[in-house]
This record gives sequence, C-alpha cells and structure tokens, in this order.
Amino acid sequence: MPTLRAEGLSTLGVALFTAVGVPPAEAELVADHLVEASLLGHDSHGPLRFPQYVDMVRQGTVKPGAPTQVLRATRCMAQLSGNWNFGPVSAEAAMGMALELAAASPLVVVTLKECNHVARLGRFAALATRQNRIALLAANGHGGDLAVAPFGGAERRLPTNPLCLALPTQRPWPLVLDMTTSAISGGALRLHQNLGKPTPPDRIIDAQGRPTTNTSDYYGPPPGAMLPLGFPGAGHKGFGLAVMVDILAGALSGAGCSQAHPERSGNALFIALIDIAAFTPLEQFFRESEQFIDWIKSSPPAAGFEEVLLPGEQAWRTSQQRRPQGIAVDERAWGQISALAAELGVDLPIPLAR
Repeated sequence: MPTLRAEGLSTLGVALFTAVGVPPAEAELVADHLVEASLLGHDSHGPLRFPQYVDMVRQGTVKPGAPTQVLRATRCMAQLSGNWNFGPVSAEAAMGMALELAAASPLVVVTLKECNHVARLGRFAALATRQNRIALLAANGHGGDLAVAPFGGAERRLPTNPLCLALPTQRPWPLVLDMTTSAISGGALRLHQNLGKPTPPDRIIDAQGRPTTNTSDYYGPPPGAMLPLGFPGAGHKGFGLAVMVDILAGALSGAGCSQAHPERSGNALFIALIDIAAFTPLEQFFRESEQFIDWIKSSPPAAGFEEVLLPGEQAWRTSQQRRPQGIAVDERAWGQISALAAELGVDLPIPLAR
C-alpha cells in the first residue's frame, strides 16, 4: 500500500474537489476532515472517500457553496438546514452556531437537516471541548441509508446511527467516544472489501438472515445487513441506542426517521452542548476528572493488553505516529483515486519511500 504524508493527501483532496467546482475554502475543510480521520486511525472515513465525495458533486447530490440556513432560533436552540452542501461543511457551521449560542446559555441544542454524509462526528464534538463544553452528537440517515437489521429482525431497517460524546481534559487529547450503534461501520466494511478481508464474526448477516463473515454477502445482490452493537448476547442494547438516535436526529430536526421510501439519504444531526463552568468551577471539574482518569489507568493490564486506554487516547497516539510516518492508503482505494486524478488532470503526491 502506498504511504503518503497527510499534507500531500490534503492537497490532493483540495485539488480533486476544486476541479469539480467546489469553492476552495469548502474543499480545504472537507479534505482536511477526511485526512484527519485517517491520521487518527479511522481509515474507513479517510481519503478512500475522495472519489465518493467527488461523485456526489458530479451527480448533484452535493450542492457546493450552499449556505447553512437558520430555520428557527432562540437564545438556547436552533434548527438549521445545510441545503445539501457537503456534510462536513454543514456540520461545522452547525457546531459554530451551537458554540455561538453557548456563549450566552449553559445548555444549547441545535439540529441540522438537509445535510450530506458527515463522516467522523468526533471532529465536531472536539471543537466544543476546546471551549470547555461537553458535546453530545447523534446522527441518523435522514430517513434513508438503511444498513442495519433491528435486534430480532433479518432485514435492513436502520442506518449505523452514530453517537458521539466528548469532554475536555487537561491532557493533549480530549475524551471522545465516537461510535456506531451497529456492530461495524459502513466505512469499515468498505475497507474490508477493498482489502479482500472477511468481516469479523457477529457483524453482518446475508440476505437470508444467516450470520456470515463474507463481506460480499452484505453488499449482495441481494443485500444482507449489519447487526446491532452487542449482538448476539446484548444486541438489544445497540438496537435501543439506534432507535433513540434516529428519533433525536430525525424527528427533532424535521429530516424524518428511517423509513421504507425516503426522498433521499444523508445525515441529520442532533447537537447538545453543556457549559461546564455553569455547573461547577472548571478547576474542580478537571481535578475530579483527571483523578478519575488516573484511577482507571492505574488498573493492572489484563492478559493480552499493555495498559488501559481511555476513549480518544489511542486515536491521539495514532496521529502522533502517522503525522511523521505517513498514512497508508489501500491499493484499491489508491487505484480509484489515481484514476480520478488522471481524469480531472490533478497531480498525485509522491508516496514516501518504504
């Protein structure tokens, strides 16, 4: 697999997006968002998405330059429409609005509809931690993007419905829990498909509802489905979270909950911010939470582990390694990116020597 510097991949992404008419500032934001995901170890939401995002522009799914519109707002809430711009562009604007409201209110809720694929929620949640806010984000598929079977069911009825919670720390990394409510993400399945690898057990079923590790069984035809987080023994928990996320993100925003015949798919967001200082002095909050983190990490490691890692800690460590060493892009994804670059007349960055 070719290994490339993050800066080279970001420059490539900007060039690909601007070649199809994306304004430079938006192209830079989207490219940085996808490359940052890989820097943090989330390759499923990284540069392998470049062709997908370019195709969404060319197919008219994404409307570059479309403004984020305020549909309704009070001093502590807002309902927004992204007008079908890139998901990361709309999500960043929504978080910006939430932080603006949070300057005057200890509790803020913002919803967003008419928004395309957002990719990694953790980026936007982490923005709030820099201002000493706790952030809770949830996303559904805007009524579509069905991928997951409900607990006890054998056909797709839900998206992966991710949930993200982020809290500031006094360490180089915030606590960021960014998870799907399904047993595996769509991006991870795409990565398994690209690498020709089987899917781990208890993640997907085939079209007949039978457990399988053959990644192609998910895609079909006929298509299979992902399973809820915790399957088989505790799949009702992941399923329950998915239901709550779908209603929070879909019903409150006006985008709609998952359904058989949606107008289109995308992402709808629920964003809630809490001002820590409104509840307790920041010094006391950090003293308590840092002592708690130290207490957790003091546990002797179990067999097969070197230490206890907190949510967000491994991602930060991965970024410290990948920034100087580069990001590996799987051969299939790199072939698709290279073909697209040739088609659009965009120069490819030079891979690092192995």
